[in-house]
Amino acid sequence: MIAALAAVLLLACAPARASAPSGPTLEVEARAFHPGELILLSVAGHDAKAPPEASLNGLALEFFAGPATGTWLAFAGLDLDFSTGPATLETALRAPGGRPARASRTLHVVDAGFPVAELSVNQKFVTPDKSDAERAEAEAARLHQLFSKTEAKRLFDGTFASPIPGAPTARFGERRLFNGQPRAPHSGMDLRAKTGVPVRAPAAGKVLLADPLFYAGNTVILDHGLGLTSQYAHLSQIGVKPGDMVKKGQVIGKVGATGRVTGPHLHWALKFRKARVDPFSLVYFDLDARLKARPADPLKRSELCGLPELPPARGWSKASGGLRARARPAKTVFAPGEIVSLLVEIQNPGKKAAFVDFVRDAALRPLVLGVGESLRAYETLPSSSTASGALTEQVKIPPGRTLCFEQNRTAEGPLLALETTSYALAYGTEFLYPSTSTVRAGLWRGRLALPPVKVSVSTGPAESPSPESP
Repeated sequence: MIAALAAVLLLACAPARASAPSGPTLEVEARAFHPGELILLSVAGHDAKAPPEASLNGLALEFFAGPATGTWLAFAGLDLDFSTGPATLETALRAPGGRPARASRTLHVVDAGFPVAELSVNQKFVTPDKSDAERAEAEAARLHQLFSKTEAKRLFDGTFASPIPGAPTARFGERRLFNGQPRAPHSGMDLRAKTGVPVRAPAAGKVLLADPLFYAGNTVILDHGLGLTSQYAHLSQIGVKPGDMVKKGQVIGKVGATGRVTGPHLHWALKFRKARVDPFSLVYFDLDARLKARPADPLKRSELCGLPELPPARGWSKASGGLRARARPAKTVFAPGEIVSLLVEIQNPGKKAAFVDFVRDAALRPLVLGVGESLRAYETLPSSSTASGALTEQVKIPPGRTLCFEQNRTAEGPLLALETTSYALAYGTEFLYPSTSTVRAGLWRGRLALPPVKVSVSTGPAESPSPESP
């Protein structure tokens, strides 16, 4: 398992005048500082009229405005071939009404220790004939043209998620031998899945390409703006077309085994401008916290929380580890084919505060919340090495308070109203961890069996399914 190492560097610039407020601060964050990683720069307290200036080893970085006045963000990519050793970060930050304060810091980029993998594939993908070689060359030129026309503005609105809940089968950066012959290093992450599993957009974006390619098979490429592009290869089906705007969680295709493969899986790759980076190095960042307003009450994660017109809830579950839970449908009756939204409440009836790892992404929450099905094992997490960092948020539940959130998905997709039925629910964060040794101190770890939730479906004519929510 690759350790998910959080590395944060905080820099503060001196104020321009003695009477001025504290100057802007810079936070440099990365899962690790080695080739193939994405870096996030966050500046607070800066002049809102002009972005900060920064460069990494002489390459200029471009900042974009955050939600709060004076906050700015920028990405930097350490390509697979980025040189190890010291890297120079130059910055020029300016407080409102002040002059730029220039600073230089050193980031130490360490060797990632990428492994070597030997694979056996159809020989035509190792030594293609003339027509296939010409096809592959033309496709490479076409991709180069597409990447030069990406959106300068931001298209995503928050944290990125894994496109499928599959465990990695091939690591990013592997040095590869195909049929004994060396080829380019693996510039993506291969996720285990069966043919036909839906592939979902990890964030909002625009479809750049949706076509079969020689090596990558059926492929979709998304432009997320600001130089971020993601690729989904070897699909059995493509569900979008070039120019489509997609939302986070929208199905863009299905897992397959087309192109140069040894079996069905999803190849997920990410580029920041020209830098090839591990897509999970982007999933690691909590962009929701930087791009979305935090709720006034962190325990209320839905507008439905506390509404008096909700259907009555059944009793609480039996307490486990000091917590108990219950759930209810968001309304009394759902139309046939409509997405069912359940309101889930986790209460702390004790006298001491409880801390819970809350999975932020509703599409990944079935890993800890089973709706009419068993909970998913730890190994099915998109990246088990980042389970307790990139995918979760620690939530404090004070004595007598309740964490409340909506869930309208199962592990297979949206929860649709198909008939009058009752759902058995289970909630358990024990499934985030492979053993007790990996549990962070003070966090609740257990399992709650909720009272069944009855969902009523109208007998009227069937309606088209509601659009999938992110």
